[in-house]
Amino acid sequence: MQLGTDALARLKTALDRKLAAFRSDYTGLGQPALVEKASDQARRAFQEYASARPSAHDAYASALAFLRGQELDESQRDTLASALNQPVAERRGTRPIGSDRLAALLGYYQDEAAAGTLWRLTWFGLLVSYFSYDPLSAQENEHNGWLSLRQLLVTTWPYIDNASGKATVPEWLAALRRHPALISETAADEFADRYIAGDRTTLDLIVESVGIPESSWFWHALVLSAVKSSVSYADERFVAQIPRLIALIKSRPVFRDEALETLLERYCRIPGHPVHHELRDYVVGKDVWRNPKLKAAGIATAWNRVPDTVWRMVLQWVNEGNLRDFFDVLAARNSADEGRLAFWSRYMQQISWTRLIFSSETVLLARSNREIRELIAREVGAYATLYGNKNIDAFIMQIGEYIIVEFSTTGNAAYVYDSATLQFDRYSPTYHGGTEDLRYGFRAGARCRIIHNAGWQSSAAYELGRLGIRPDDDAKQSRLPRHVSVETRPEKTPPRSGPGGPTSASPTAPSRVAAQAPFSMAALEAEVEQYIGAYIDDRRQATGGRLWVEDPQQDMALGRQLRAWGFKWANSRSAWYYAG
Repeated sequence: MQLGTDALARLKTALDRKLAAFRSDYTGLGQPALVEKASDQARRAFQEYASARPSAHDAYASALAFLRGQELDESQRDTLASALNQPVAERRGTRPIGSDRLAALLGYYQDEAAAGTLWRLTWFGLLVSYFSYDPLSAQENEHNGWLSLRQLLVTTWPYIDNASGKATVPEWLAALRRHPALISETAADEFADRYIAGDRTTLDLIVESVGIPESSWFWHALVLSAVKSSVSYADERFVAQIPRLIALIKSRPVFRDEALETLLERYCRIPGHPVHHELRDYVVGKDVWRNPKLKAAGIATAWNRVPDTVWRMVLQWVNEGNLRDFFDVLAARNSADEGRLAFWSRYMQQISWTRLIFSSETVLLARSNREIRELIAREVGAYATLYGNKNIDAFIMQIGEYIIVEFSTTGNAAYVYDSATLQFDRYSPTYHGGTEDLRYGFRAGARCRIIHNAGWQSSAAYELGRLGIRPDDDAKQSRLPRHVSVETRPEKTPPRSGPGGPTSASPTAPSRVAAQAPFSMAALEAEVEQYIGAYIDDRRQATGGRLWVEDPQQDMALGRQLRAWGFKWANSRSAWYYAG
């Protein structure tokens, strides 16, 4: 209901007369129906009056005068209270809530409330402005104004509440008495569980009485509260709510990053945290957090919001998805799987990085093939293209210190390269796909070449095992304990040489970090623990592998110490490895 200032005064006078007439009218005695009807009419009239807003014309005129710097009279200040978030066209859409004059105006309202002279309808107007703040359309400086408005409401609410007494009060005031947190930082928390369950009964009553528009910040805060509330659920119940929570985040995205941070950290605490496809596909979207593989390149910086364990969880999901997509969608298109998906799936937990390389034919097929289109969309910013062959796709994966290249068509071997001596740029946007880059190991330089003849899996597993790459279950059992000091490693036989020098596939590789090492594992662990996000990845095994130190922050002090101990930097992996 919108009224001009004069109309409000006339309504109040008419209402007072009507109530007085009703009290003096005894003719209704003995007729309950008439008494109830008259009482309802009086109650509705009271609520209309007690929740009335100034006319839109008067409110806009006051907002315009305020932004023009004009001095306002008492009536204009009353009408302006409900229009603090009103965009004013004559001032290029700016709002009073962002004005540098706002502090003085709010000070006036506070003084009036403390003196007991602030009209209750004016305070209600301030409440209307509070809930009408739209963070999606607000300008940067308006957020601070909104926070100041909330503080004003918190400060002046006791005055309004006490002055209203225990008699009949407006519905909005009664709602605030029942739910005082509505004007606090936790405004939506108490409604979160019901909101997740789809129960809006109580909420709708509050929305109607207080006046919360669909564009209000409140709905975005409610989504964040719902996500935070879900953290306390048992695993099964929490997982069951994820699709609804994602839908809510999509519909109210202001606190999207905070909500995703909470969701991902909670999911990571689930034992084994199996792939959640819907959560993965949403968070890695090009308009959300993007592919976690892009974090190291400084592109997908949102991944810095979560601990390294969470990032690695989603990275593993993406790597697994890439592997399955490559063989299920791309290689299967050419009937070239030959059991490769099942074979490489045995090493899934050790795959630390993947990259898809699409042929020009595949890119064109994306127009008509939904699966390929979705696959390319998920890899935006991370995939490369192949220009040397129209119909061959490639898949690059990293296991330990080795880079493995697979192809999507029959007649193409897989190549295993040492990442430290890799002869092509693993981050290149394009490749030829021949012996110039991906298949240079056909001539020389590959640690091994896997030819997919009948029964190739056995020979491939043997060759990988010689490099220290074993299936996940075997690797877990054979991995040396992290606490073993490098000085105590027994030296067996001198390391044999390969194209890139001593090979980590040699049975004697651990001896390279033996007695002469200038540090102990205890000292190394104590040093690394000082740096946030840094950790040790000990991949030494009886048949090879290196001692790595990962430092996502690339701290200079840690780098100096590691270099002094004989570590070297591997550009291919962006990590330190012991080269003693």
